Amino acid sequence: MMQKKGAIEFSMTTIMVVIIGVAVLALGLAWIRGTFTQVTQLTESSLDNAETILGEIAFTGKISAPATINMKSGGDAKKFRVLIRNTKPALDTFTMTFSAPNQLSCIIPSGSGTAVRVEPNEVGELTGGLVSTCTSGNGVLQIVVADSGGSYATEAIAIQMK
Repeated sequence: MMQKKGAIEFSMTTIMVVIIGVAVLALGLAWIRGTFTQVTQLTESSLDNAETILGEIAFTGKISAPATINMKSGGDAKKFRVLIRNTKPALDTFTMTFSAPNQLSCIIPSGSGTAVRVEPNEVGELTGGLVSTCTSGNGVLQIVVADSGGSYATEAIAIQMK
């Protein structure tokens, strides 16, 4: 007579190994996906910071602002800095105002009307922010910096919704 007990034990062992293997594979894939998500977020924030720092280093004009601001759709908020160089021979006060984009009326700028006093040939900093309730779209935010004599310089920031 044939012994079939060994064949049944072999197939049970095989099934258990396959189940354990699939479970370990699923856990490994979830861990890898989470790791890559974190790496992507760190990379994006590092690139945004590098763009800001390089823009400040290469700043030689009257005004410097970020070229683009990337925002998440549906309720994101971002802060930004605007650098102002006083090219006049005397101390002056600079204020910042915004011209909001018509195509993205759901973007609310903050920091309008803030002022900074800057010595001649020195750099001052104004801060602003954006709050978005948009779900999609792109636009341009116009920044107008005025001094005691009126309009001093303007800069545009591209707003990209992701």
